[in-house]
Amino acid sequence: MAFQQVPVRNVDITSGFWSQMQKCSKEKTIPAIIKAQKSLQHWHCLTWKEGHEIQPHPFWDSDIYKIVEAACYFLMKNRDEELMATVEEAVNMIRAAQHPDGYINSYYTVLGIHKRWTNVRDMHELYCLGHLTEACVAYETLTNSGRLLEPVLKALRHVDSVFGSEPGKKRGYPGHQEIEIGLLRLYELCSEPVLLKLAKYFISERGYRDANGETYFDHEAKARGGDPYEHMGSEMKAWFQYPRDYSYNQSHCPLVDATEVKGHAVRAMYYFIAATDLVRLTGDNKIKAALDRMWTDMTEKKLYVTGGIGAMRQWEGFGAQYVLGDTEESGTCYAETCASFALILWCQRMLQLELDVKYADVMEIALYNGFLGAVGLDGGSFYYENPLRTYSGHQKQRSEWFEVACCPPNVAKLLASMGSLIYSTKNNVVAVHLYIESTFSVPDTDVVVSQTTNMPWTGDVQINVKGKTALALRIPTWAEGYTTSVEGEVQAGYLYIPESENLNVRLSFKVQPRRIYPNPALGKDELCVMRGPLVYCIEDVDNDVDIDHVGILDDFVSDGDPIDIASVRGVIPVRAKGREVVAGKSQLYASVPWDYGDEKGLLYVPYFLRANRGGNGGMTVWARRLSSFK
Repeated sequence: MAFQQVPVRNVDITSGFWSQMQKCSKEKTIPAIIKAQKSLQHWHCLTWKEGHEIQPHPFWDSDIYKIVEAACYFLMKNRDEELMATVEEAVNMIRAAQHPDGYINSYYTVLGIHKRWTNVRDMHELYCLGHLTEACVAYETLTNSGRLLEPVLKALRHVDSVFGSEPGKKRGYPGHQEIEIGLLRLYELCSEPVLLKLAKYFISERGYRDANGETYFDHEAKARGGDPYEHMGSEMKAWFQYPRDYSYNQSHCPLVDATEVKGHAVRAMYYFIAATDLVRLTGDNKIKAALDRMWTDMTEKKLYVTGGIGAMRQWEGFGAQYVLGDTEESGTCYAETCASFALILWCQRMLQLELDVKYADVMEIALYNGFLGAVGLDGGSFYYENPLRTYSGHQKQRSEWFEVACCPPNVAKLLASMGSLIYSTKNNVVAVHLYIESTFSVPDTDVVVSQTTNMPWTGDVQINVKGKTALALRIPTWAEGYTTSVEGEVQAGYLYIPESENLNVRLSFKVQPRRIYPNPALGKDELCVMRGPLVYCIEDVDNDVDIDHVGILDDFVSDGDPIDIASVRGVIPVRAKGREVVAGKSQLYASVPWDYGDEKGLLYVPYFLRANRGGNGGMTVWARRLSSFK
């Protein structure tokens, strides 16, 4: 039996750090997203009819569905009549937008319904339906009204009538994975067999080629009278991929045959999330073996220290092994916010299959670093990309909205539902994956597990249990040591404590600055600083040095005194020592090594707090390792 996700309703986050982030998201981020959608005329696209003067973007429906999902998670914990009215407004639009046979999509409703299902590679019909299905799960969990379940099941039965391996059906699958996740989530909610059948088909069919080596995407292009290369952007025509490369959307081969993670990072993560859920529901060992290969390739050769993934800007995805640049300008440090969001959810799913600290470690690092800094502390501005270095005078400010606005709603979704990341359950065991102050009421029992902690700033944790249960407590790999008041057995990085009643456990982890060095294959003699799960960076707003040309002495890092940065109180900075290049930096080549100026103190702050306090834009995670110049 696998570990089970816990309902959002059953977890109360009391952490001053995270509750502030959640409050900001509910009160500022979600209203900002809805305001942007309405002011830009996106919100009401579902009400438009054929021939409407404005043509919807193929993604717009999904933005509506994602914000409905995020709002429902918040409404599970906090009553808000105005927000609930907005949700019901969206549900009414969805119901009214549905065609008699179940089809829902504003783009083809306006463009012409006769063109539907002719380009599933590019036009996102199935992707949008996936987000509608996930919104349905959240809405029905909140209301149990059936108002969204009815049209969504009708829409998905229509999809099943169109796609499949049966005679007369299209042997297609989505160009952008997502519906697979929604199908399996809804299946677990209502147990409709067609949902599992359709999800299994989409996951297993991807990458199938006929005797001529052609994919479904080749066939559908020819069927609509087009060239298979039509509409292929540069992401599918890179010089080393020309003329086409279906690894962009992971359809170059079936998942069970894949040897490394390739292509668009968000698509890959959505694919793996659904495939992991399918393994849990069906026990497919071949898919599990493929997922293990993908995990190893990604985490050992293609993962940023921040938990960001997808180095290549050109196709928003994975590059060759060890190609992990620092800057957006280089084209090799994209690290899209949605990719970190999806990675976190894949880690959550892998933890359900196998309780192993490696999954929780990556989940935690991606959460605190690759994901969290994407939203400004104002709650209404966002980053799409998350580079590890920005140069003075060239920093891009967070944006209030994007033409392709997938990232802001995903930020709201995760912050609203993050209680489900902290714990999971199996039989009489409660697993604790993240040390975030909270209270968890175990479903269908009288057991309540709570933790008191000031993570991520300190490493002391108090676990209190009311009732009778066993515990599995994660021992983070970053903790160089730990103490516990109750002994247990450590397995795969989790401390297992036998079933006990009304138990109190004190854990203490060492949270102190540590130096992190890159794999030699990355080809750089640099280091960065981490403290607990947090990656730190140097910003020019704190330092009287040229951030673009600074090195760090790797024999000294220590905690600084707590400071407040905007709404985040009690931030622990890190102090280090370094030197600035003072000669030779303008020369491309020199006959003597560069000279460095006098030793100076450097102040590091958490990476997620970057670009919130002005400055000239200079920021870096990695700095030159000066001991190598001695």
